[in-house]
Amino acid sequence: MILKNIIESTKLDPEFCADLLGVAPDQFEEWLTGVRPLPRFVIPEISSILGITEKTLLQASTGAGESYATLAPAIWYKLRDSKLVQADREMVALVRKLGYYMDQLAAVRGEKLRRFEPLFRSIRDRVDRTAPPALQGKGAARDFRSMTDLEHGQVAIGEWIRRALRTLGVLTLESPLKSAVEGCAFSVGSVSGPTPCVFANSYKSTWFRRNAVIMHEVGHAIFDLESEQISIDYTTDASDELKDQRAQAFAQECLVPKSVLVQLANRFGLKWGSISAANLATLVGYSHVEQRLVLRAAYDSELISAEQLEAYGALDCASELRELTTHALSTREYLRKQAVEMPKWIAENRNTDLGRRSLRLPSLYVGQVIEALNGQQISESKAAEMLMMDRETFVTRFGSLIGGAEKAA
Repeated sequence: MILKNIIESTKLDPEFCADLLGVAPDQFEEWLTGVRPLPRFVIPEISSILGITEKTLLQASTGAGESYATLAPAIWYKLRDSKLVQADREMVALVRKLGYYMDQLAAVRGEKLRRFEPLFRSIRDRVDRTAPPALQGKGAARDFRSMTDLEHGQVAIGEWIRRALRTLGVLTLESPLKSAVEGCAFSVGSVSGPTPCVFANSYKSTWFRRNAVIMHEVGHAIFDLESEQISIDYTTDASDELKDQRAQAFAQECLVPKSVLVQLANRFGLKWGSISAANLATLVGYSHVEQRLVLRAAYDSELISAEQLEAYGALDCASELRELTTHALSTREYLRKQAVEMPKWIAENRNTDLGRRSLRLPSLYVGQVIEALNGQQISESKAAEMLMMDRETFVTRFGSLIGGAEKAA
């Protein structure tokens, strides 16, 4: 009955959980009620999705161990937040499942790096925890830039953050979800070697906004995942919690420190006292962050006044920005523009459905799954599992990309 209590504590619907695990609802119900023990092969996946240790789940499957009261008081407590509805909880579970498979794929490809561990530890050790949260975040950001390949002097780093995070071993996921969740950070994998995963919701979002969301979640991953199972941020409000202030300061200082703003102004001859819409488009396009963040950074760096912050914030630079960079295009517009050069599967075949929820898989991840299959690192059935679809659907969509590789053992 422990598993049943755990599922109830997450407020997840058992039928959705069955869909998520790819089993019949009746079979999942038998696991919940203890009629049948949990099969050992499914325990790692449930453990990663729910954030429960495998030891706890083994106890749940045997009826042994501690009571629910001592095992699960903090399980997914954040997902009981009133700002979340059932769809949001299910989407978070879906994202965690994808993070689990991304972690597996990295291990299969020999790319499961753990360079983040000494880096995050060093940053935490160097930060003065008695300082205000904003100062902690800024100090951590300066250390992050200087300790990684993201340190490029006075150059903005938005173009390189995803690649740099992969180099560190941090899983990065972007996908459109109709959810109040804008971003989250959580760990996947075993308790002895968890891997941080950061998620940015791309639904009705921009590439510039997601740069800030990704780095905000990295800030949470550095400071908060040691003590929390998951950190969640919402599109509907900005939290005043101290840890969110720290993560926000970390993201801003990583992406647009004063040195970057000064360099851009000098490079393009911009005058902070008279910023036009075209000037603002230049600042956004070359700093790789959204309008409100670049202006907030300029204000915090004392380059503009409070009155100028408000006036420049009212400027509309969308048309100028679209002329400047393809990053300003919507996903649909970008895919249409690149249609001639882009394989069909990138535009059309990345959506996957699990019960009543769907998810658009990252194109890089899909490509890596196909590469692993063709390299005989995984079987066809495992490739389909990693893309969260049945084998027939997988072959229909991606059969032309499979290079006749023999099935892996």
